[in-house]
Amino acid sequence: MSSTALSLLLSLVFAASPTPPSAQSPTPNTSAEQPLPRRGALGLSFSALPRSQAGKLGLAAGEGLIANAPTPGLTAERLGVQAGDVVLRMNGAPVAVATIGAAVRALSAGAELSFEISRKGQPLTLKGALLEKPRDPGNANYEVVYSHITHNGQRMRTILTKPRKPGKHPGFMFIQGFSPVSYDYVLSTSKGDVSTIDGPLLHSFANSGFVTIRVEKPGVGDSEGGPFAELDYQGEIGIYRETLAQLKRTPEVDVDNVFIFGHSMGGSFGPMIAVDDPVKGIAVYGTAARTWFEYLLDTIRYQGLVGGASFEAADESARHGARVMAQVMLEKRSPAEVKSALPELAPLVDGFFPNGLFNDKTLDFWRQLNEVNFASYWSRLDCHVLAVKGASDFVVYEVDHKLIADIVNRRHPGRGKFVIAPNCDHLLHAFETEPDSMRNFQRGVYSASLEKILLDWTADVMNEK
Repeated sequence: MSSTALSLLLSLVFAASPTPPSAQSPTPNTSAEQPLPRRGALGLSFSALPRSQAGKLGLAAGEGLIANAPTPGLTAERLGVQAGDVVLRMNGAPVAVATIGAAVRALSAGAELSFEISRKGQPLTLKGALLEKPRDPGNANYEVVYSHITHNGQRMRTILTKPRKPGKHPGFMFIQGFSPVSYDYVLSTSKGDVSTIDGPLLHSFANSGFVTIRVEKPGVGDSEGGPFAELDYQGEIGIYRETLAQLKRTPEVDVDNVFIFGHSMGGSFGPMIAVDDPVKGIAVYGTAARTWFEYLLDTIRYQGLVGGASFEAADESARHGARVMAQVMLEKRSPAEVKSALPELAPLVDGFFPNGLFNDKTLDFWRQLNEVNFASYWSRLDCHVLAVKGASDFVVYEVDHKLIADIVNRRHPGRGKFVIAPNCDHLLHAFETEPDSMRNFQRGVYSASLEKILLDWTADVMNEK
């Protein structure tokens, strides 16, 4: 298998989202105790302006954008932008595909926005205020509260749902997977596609009388901080600790019935924060429990087989991949050093570590992850644990989920449970088999299989005498 193919297969481990944001948020100028400002919503996507057309408009190569149809009700439509408009400048500065997202993100809701455009050869200037991104209005059963936690002096957006029925309610903390996608969307209308992943599951818990909380990663949505590539593993843990603490401080929460649910890499953070801040139960889906190095080797071999590689080719890929990963992850050599020492593996190194990153993250993140002894955390927990693996989830392995339950049950017999979720892949999409999921990754429809398992399990745990 080529290095490109191997890199693609590994990227599927984390590709639950569109391309992550690369721009850093502006450094906050206000106190961390002040409300976190809401960001604006431009509601417009673009295509790059061809070089020949840019020259005719007096723009440098790479400058200028062609507007697609604006989203109804958001800023671009209100300004009067039309599909096919050529955007020359925004607030007086040239625009490009690589920079427009960061430029808009640097503006808070209410900021003045000016587009200089060319429409059918005629110059126009469109002006107006950047509208706030629409908020989730909740429904008859729950309200939605936009709040924040503070970590290392930066504010991260938290979104809570609270039952409208008075009294104390169980708490449900959601930890998302690796990718830095925004979970700031309307739960009741979410379809569970890649833009609203986990949405139907979160809606079920919000609608079922739980206080739920989720947090946006640094540099995502309203959250300060970033860029994503530079956030290390240990730094991210602190964000989830603060989020759990906020959930427990919420007046409507029954602190004796708080649950954590971690999806994918989110499952690796759950036990690490609950060891110091106990909860009633932790559920994980599609996660790992052995050393990260072991998981990577399995990924290189197994995903190749699911994709149709021969057993001989998968074995060869595992051998070469192990050599590269051992050098970078265990010996902590830089990709450049590995290429110099082992020039025959240079194509693999370039495929795995473009620009010195692994899946758009610095190597510090992955090396710190590899140093975590997850068994030591699972064994120290004093709570109920549910480990679920989707039947069509080719990204992860049964052995990790069984291991989690075994570790817990050795210390607390009967507290750990391992379950297979039928007709469910890594992104909670309905596929019967792993090859079906791989061929259609990110294009499936939501499966309620995991949702039912989680609701039944939390009910059983809370009803236990």
